[in-house]
Amino acid sequence: MRKFRFGVNLNSATGHQEWTEKCRAAESLGYDVLTVPDHLGVQAPFPALVAAAAVTEHIRVATFVLNSAFWNPVLLAREVRTTDRLTDRRLEVGLGTGYVRSEFDKAGVSWGTAGTRVDRLEETVTEVTRLLDNPRELGDTQPPSRPPLVIGGNGNRVLGLAARHADVVAFTGAVLKRGATRGTLELLDGETVAERVAHFASAAGERGAQIERNILVQAVSVTPRRDEAVEALRRRMPHLTAAQIADTPTVLLGSVKEITDQLRERRDRYGFSYISVHESAMTEFAQVVESLAGE
Repeated sequence: MRKFRFGVNLNSATGHQEWTEKCRAAESLGYDVLTVPDHLGVQAPFPALVAAAAVTEHIRVATFVLNSAFWNPVLLAREVRTTDRLTDRRLEVGLGTGYVRSEFDKAGVSWGTAGTRVDRLEETVTEVTRLLDNPRELGDTQPPSRPPLVIGGNGNRVLGLAARHADVVAFTGAVLKRGATRGTLELLDGETVAERVAHFASAAGERGAQIERNILVQAVSVTPRRDEAVEALRRRMPHLTAAQIADTPTVLLGSVKEITDQLRERRDRYGFSYISVHESAMTEFAQVVESLAGE
């Protein structure tokens, strides 16, 4: 059984000082990984990670996750090589298909179909890893190095790609709401997530034991009144029952003890040992991070 790792997904900052304070706070609160998303309207991922590593000591830094449709594989390999060096090899590279149609439109990138987006992801993963293993093709004479690869998604093909190539598989635990253009997600219930995990495990076979499993938690509330927190969330998520909300691995509600018990149970049930939260929950969730440190 893997030990827990905890990540926090940070948003944009107004400038260097604010970004420095956020990054140092994440490290001081005990998080293992500082991650940044790849969306229009927030900071560009690679400069943000270089800046984060420059003002911290040991916390790892990661893209979580890059929209493969936005990146030329050759130029992406160059970004990865440079960022890996400038962060003292603390980099982890997360890749996904992208899911916000309005961002594709603004960037002038074809939205296509779910299939073509996965095709693009597969092409990017294959070419970038090949170039990282053969950096002289980039004109880079430094020795080859390959940061850990995170592949995030939910569908069969993406999970199959992760099974073949990833060091970390990041389960989204959610699906795009039908007709949504701005990336609105609907959380999956625990049984559906379990089926997705089982599909991945089957695809990965013996290699599955080598691949770390991540889940991005969408809602956190550290409170002694768990039932009230569940009911409040149910009103925002009418497609799930109260029991389903309490059970889904993308939600953590309750006291520190209740949440740590949930995480241990979900590590046993799903294999989730790498737990990520959004910046809005960073301080609140730090109580749980401290409680599970080293476990």
